[in-house]
Amino acid sequence: MYDFSLQLLLGFLAAFILACVGYGLYRLSVLRRDADDEYADRVATKPATVNGVSRDAFLKLYVRSFAPRWAFYLAAGCLIAVGLSPVALLVIPAVYDQIWAANGAADWAGRGGYVFMFTVFFGVVAVGAFPAFLLARFHHAGAPEPFTHALARARGEPIPEETGWRRRPKWARRARPDIDADTDVDGGGSGSSDRKTQADMDGADGSSGGGDGDGGD
Repeated sequence: MYDFSLQLLLGFLAAFILACVGYGLYRLSVLRRDADDEYADRVATKPATVNGVSRDAFLKLYVRSFAPRWAFYLAAGCLIAVGLSPVALLVIPAVYDQIWAANGAADWAGRGGYVFMFTVFFGVVAVGAFPAFLLARFHHAGAPEPFTHALARARGEPIPEETGWRRRPKWARRARPDIDADTDVDGGGSGSSDRKTQADMDGADGSSGGGDGDGGD
């Protein structure tokens, strides 16, 4: 049963790798035909856009700009992971045994235990993830510039590259609540209310005192 599951997994990965490579090659052939048609159309209707650019150079730029690079990188990542898995299954248990023996060789941490299986599983995952990380970096670093920029450079018109930080325009600044103003308004309203209340109390006291004085006369 274990051998059948392993064969099934390897078969699935092989089919996936072949599918990625096949899709990439198919898209490249379609892009070459599209590039040929695009160049002929530009020569007939927009000759200024291909001024000084040969047909072969245009096809190369077009295919490079729109090629499905991700398909080939994905196939390469899966192929490397499959190739490294047997090596990882030999190296990781050997290293684990050395560490286990150096720490007293406890029975609960020996081969067949959960700690051992946990270490082997995530060790194999890490071995497969590291090449994927490197390929992702290579894919990002080798990304071609936009087709319009590449075509302009081929015509001898370099595209200026903006560098440095640009300050946000005044009209685009974000609105922020004025907390101090809200505090002043609230404080002013409270002060007015307090003064009014105190004045009413003084008036009431005065009226009471006047009444008492009249009664004495």
